[in-house]
Amino acid sequence: MDTSEGQRRIKELCNKQFYEAVNSQKRLRIFQGGTRSGKSWSLQQYCLYLMTITKDPITISIVRKTLPALKRSVIRDFLHISKNLGIYWQGVHNRSENIFEYNGHTLEFFSADDAQKIRGSARDILWLNEGNELLYEDFRQLAMRTRGHILIDFNPSDPIHWIYDLMDRNDADTFISTYKDNKFLPKELINEIERIKEKDPDYWRVYGEGQRAVFSQRQIFMNWEYIPWSEFPEFDDTIVGIDFGYSQDVAAVCEVGKVGDKLFVHEWLYKKGMTNRDLAEFLKDNNLNEKLTFCDSAEPKSIEELKQMNVWAKPSIKGQGSVNAGISLLKEYEIIISNESINFRKEQQSYLWEELKDGTIINKPVDKMNHLMDSLRYCVYSKYKNRNDFFVV
Repeated sequence: MDTSEGQRRIKELCNKQFYEAVNSQKRLRIFQGGTRSGKSWSLQQYCLYLMTITKDPITISIVRKTLPALKRSVIRDFLHISKNLGIYWQGVHNRSENIFEYNGHTLEFFSADDAQKIRGSARDILWLNEGNELLYEDFRQLAMRTRGHILIDFNPSDPIHWIYDLMDRNDADTFISTYKDNKFLPKELINEIERIKEKDPDYWRVYGEGQRAVFSQRQIFMNWEYIPWSEFPEFDDTIVGIDFGYSQDVAAVCEVGKVGDKLFVHEWLYKKGMTNRDLAEFLKDNNLNEKLTFCDSAEPKSIEELKQMNVWAKPSIKGQGSVNAGISLLKEYEIIISNESINFRKEQQSYLWEELKDGTIINKPVDKMNHLMDSLRYCVYSKYKNRNDFFVV
């Protein structure tokens, strides 16, 4: 099959996102959409289309957070589409390097957790698949090495994200799509998606309508700011918070610096299977062991073991009402989180007040996925609680 036939067949099998990518003249082409809207499939078609129409050799990089995720999604779609079009059999596919060469062009797949690739060779076109999984620093490094335009697709499941900031740039086009824009979606899947509408309006907003998530009425913390860790100011001193975990729960470590009424917070650790010795070694390796560290006071044995391994560990202040008191204290500060703290972002969204069966929201946090929240509360409340006399232990 010649390249003109490949172009014709691609166009026959395309949703609207393909044409949006083709017709846009902007450097940033951002595709926001709900589930099964056809974003990834269409952009894969677009990349293959470029390889049929472009005369001079180009390199297209397709990047996702991890390689296993790439293989389960985009690479699988690439194989299906390119074979169906007949393009695959005319090219050369190096499966071990995840590189496909066709018509003088190169299509490469790699993950954002490969630092050498992120800071490696330049390219002509960049596609960030599921861009909300990536850090802003990943985007910045890749963008600096991209000569042409950049495609980003994502589900808008985060109320706050660096991608939304890109949308305000003069060199950006944003396209929104839903499952209704996927003309190849079977009726059975359409019915399944539409069942969400009545059951979960917040989920429907994002995955059904492709709209940006909003904070729930149950959300405990809303107005946090996220900036690159490199933009944090210098601190006279910082404090550390630890929430212990092992088999079922993660161990969480955060560091907090204070400037006036602003708290600058960085996530250091979020990992299961950490023994106290592992934790002590981690703190030493990152020069945190000599910083004032407040730990979950329900674990006195663990705190004592950390002390014996030269960690300046202290029990956090707890007592009746201390959880809500800690939350109230945190709300008095402007809180800035490092972009690199990806689990803080997730916990912020899931940290909610409890809701009773009758819909009443009560002043008690849901006790799940709150490891970093607890570590933050332990250190800030224990260090700064005298700012207000919330309660006496």
